[in-house]
Amino acid sequence: MKKIIIIIIIVAGTVLVYAMRGNSPTETTKAPTINDTRAFRPDPSNATFIFDNEMITLSAGKNEKSIVPGSVLVEETVLMDKFAYGDLNADGKEDTVLLLARYGAGSGIFIYLAAFTSGPVAYKGSKVIFIGDRIAPQSLSIKGDAVTVEYLDRKPDEAFAAEPTVSASKQFIYKNGEFVEK
Repeated sequence: MKKIIIIIIIVAGTVLVYAMRGNSPTETTKAPTINDTRAFRPDPSNATFIFDNEMITLSAGKNEKSIVPGSVLVEETVLMDKFAYGDLNADGKEDTVLLLARYGAGSGIFIYLAAFTSGPVAYKGSKVIFIGDRIAPQSLSIKGDAVTVEYLDRKPDEAFAAEPTVSASKQFIYKNGEFVEK
């Protein structure tokens, strides 16, 4: 019985990974550089972000790396299609808040919050903060100094193979190049 449950979870995770790949924001949605009012919007699709002290650089909104050197298994990091814009670092320039999805050899699809903020010379990616595994992001917003991520999750006793249906949100403050949960 345990083997059947494990197989079902693996199959469901694989289907979810391929479903997310089919809706890849790098193929269908790009972060705009000019909005309807002709204002500049920073584009993080080629930025470098920090995951647990490891730097990951996106190219056209995507990064692939071998899980083990020489292996055919890869870990992908993909820019999702959820963005919010505002001045996170109080320098008078617009910054971007975004979500990144990371997946690879396992069945998990890990969602992270990141920022692409202005600096003295150029824009820079931030350290990322983990939001959840196999969640369904709904929206991002910036209000004052708070960033809110709204998403669908599962009940605490539900398996990861279950479709996320429970509304949830997290709030963060951006300090010194990284997010702190509020």
